[in-house]
Amino acid sequence: MKQTETANFLAMIKTAYPFFEITEPGVRLWQAMLQDLDYKTAQERLRQHIRTSRFAPAIADIVNQSTSEPSYYELQRAEEEADRMALAEYNDHAVPMPDHIREKRDRMLQKKKVGGQ
Repeated sequence: MKQTETANFLAMIKTAYPFFEITEPGVRLWQAMLQDLDYKTAQERLRQHIRTSRFAPAIADIVNQSTSEPSYYELQRAEEEADRMALAEYNDHAVPMPDHIREKRDRMLQKKKVGGQ
């Protein structure tokens, strides 16, 4: 990221978070830490941060955002979706119980009822 892009980037942060202070040492630090990051990528990460956080970002929030682990809720959502898909797959291929097996099961249940009482 170029120095002018860093200045624009910090101005975006200041606009979204009015209490964010821009100082000369801060600008140099942000520039040094973001120099290897593409400006468009940094902007998108900042937009995502603004959507999800009430607090101004730290440098790590922008630099390391792509490597963050999914949240508990994202993992839970993915697990539930996998369960739904497995159930749908099962229902697509399920066949009714054959009559002879149903009759045998009913006889066994009837014996248990009579024997258990």
